[in-house]
Amino acid sequence: MGAPTVLATREPAKPAHWRLKTTFWLDVTLLVSLCALQTVPFTGLVLHEWLGLALVGMVCAHLLFSWSWIASQSRRLFAIRSIRARVNYLLNLGLFAVTTAVIFSGILISQKAIPALTRTSVTADMDWRWDFIHNELSSYLIILAGLHLAINWDWALSAGRRLFRQALGGAL
Repeated sequence: MGAPTVLATREPAKPAHWRLKTTFWLDVTLLVSLCALQTVPFTGLVLHEWLGLALVGMVCAHLLFSWSWIASQSRRLFAIRSIRARVNYLLNLGLFAVTTAVIFSGILISQKAIPALTRTSVTADMDWRWDFIHNELSSYLIILAGLHLAINWDWALSAGRRLFRQALGGAL
């Protein structure tokens, strides 16, 4: 018998590693998507709208992966002694509310994606109020996402190091 193949020597992925890897790359994808969504002239309206709709799934997946944290922090919100934990919780709550409003208003003012999904050839007249809300809240979304990244920077850095160290065989 020859030397074992690479597939034979590799251990099956552990659930914790799979979860870390999935969460990390989902978060990176969310960040890149959010940045791309802020540059409509770069992406064009069609890609902007479809990427915005894809963001719905990414946000839902992010919430599902974080659900145990959300549930535990919600249960002990008033028992939490740490100001950082309370700020983090309220920041995440605000981020969720603003994200929901941006997505909702984006769906209401959609000129390409929603008409394609509903198979209608007539787009609704652009309501300047929803357009204003969408654009204003998008600015707040960037600020809140930046703060979210900042408060979770240690986790992001640690997860990135761990994943890249494993990918490079411990060289880092």
